[in-house]
Amino acid sequence: MPMQPQRPMPNTGHPLYRAYFQGLAEERLRVQACSECDHRQWPPRDLCERCGHAEFHWPEVTGRGRVYTFSVVHRAPHPWFREHTPYAIVVVELEDGLRMLGNSFGEDVARVACDVPMTARFQHDDANNVTLLQWVPEPQNG
Repeated sequence: MPMQPQRPMPNTGHPLYRAYFQGLAEERLRVQACSECDHRQWPPRDLCERCGHAEFHWPEVTGRGRVYTFSVVHRAPHPWFREHTPYAIVVVELEDGLRMLGNSFGEDVARVACDVPMTARFQHDDANNVTLLQWVPEPQNG
């Protein structure tokens, strides 16, 4: 039986993203906010894009938003993704005003479209000891 390919993993120990991944492990979606002017920004940066301050805190955001734009992937860029195509790469505009890049796997891909309400789902990957963010369309009414 051939070995399954390993899923490519983000650098969860990178200093700019450490607090983000700690939040995901706690099932909390957090973003970088300036300790001086409280400006929230994503992706995280070394300096506040508004005032240039270099100290931050990580407030929790709602984990809900709407698809701003998306692309459905049908050709796997890595062997692990072959069993997961098609999947969507989405930019979700959060209720908090930020836009966050992510993906949506599984049957939900057929429901992904611009302006569709999305909710954060926390995917625990025990094999790699990491929690990742997935976006799923909110249940349809009726």
